[in-house]
Amino acid sequence: MKILAVATDNFEFYYDIVKELKQRDIPFVSLSPRDSIPNTVEVVVTSKTEAPIIDHSRVIAVGKDVRMGIRKALNALSGKSSYQRLIVGIDPGTRPGVALLGDGKLLETAYAESPEDVRTIVERYMDGYDFQRMVVRIGHGDKTNRNRTLNSLTGLAVGTEIVNEEYTTIQSDSPDLEAARKIALSKGEAAYGPHYVEATEGEQREMQRRSRLQSAGDITISKELAKKVVEGELKLSEAIKRQKEGKKED
Repeated sequence: MKILAVATDNFEFYYDIVKELKQRDIPFVSLSPRDSIPNTVEVVVTSKTEAPIIDHSRVIAVGKDVRMGIRKALNALSGKSSYQRLIVGIDPGTRPGVALLGDGKLLETAYAESPEDVRTIVERYMDGYDFQRMVVRIGHGDKTNRNRTLNSLTGLAVGTEIVNEEYTTIQSDSPDLEAARKIALSKGEAAYGPHYVEATEGEQREMQRRSRLQSAGDITISKELAKKVVEGELKLSEAIKRQKEGKKED
């Protein structure tokens, strides 16, 4: 069995690396850079400053971008340097769940901080992997956030599909990520944009409710501000600040 080793005396670096490995459920052994490397270890992950003192043929020196380093290490461990097809599955929402599959195998998952932030995650996947084709599949529910997400991907060299997510929700510790994985595995219909975004009355009321929660009951943003937050023009914190300062909407 091929084993990954994390060799470092840097506690902060070790914490960041291990966090990423555990999220992916990747087994590993922990070593000091000066330890003798067991014969069962295929790839060694370490910091750039500690890499020169490690005696091994396959050392991945990781800099500030920990996720990029982990991707390189896992590619080296699997012996797979390129993928025929990468599929990104997205469970739409205010904080979308994202899952990446490479030739049918789950490679990594993430939460986007907003529908628009999905683009940044997809761009990182494009930079971090060698592949022939990428397809982005998104669940059909939550139309407003779905369309915001699709619009954010405009201009990227990826195909986009809308998937019926009726049977993708299950009980788990990370239901949004599991739903994203199932969406990635489901064939959808091609999505052609631009995609119209308009907040519903219910979404505006919900955002007003969230504004009260986030401001500890002090502020309820106006319907106009709530509409802008739902449609992605403002962050909720910005809308609360505007409401508090009493600024009128144009």
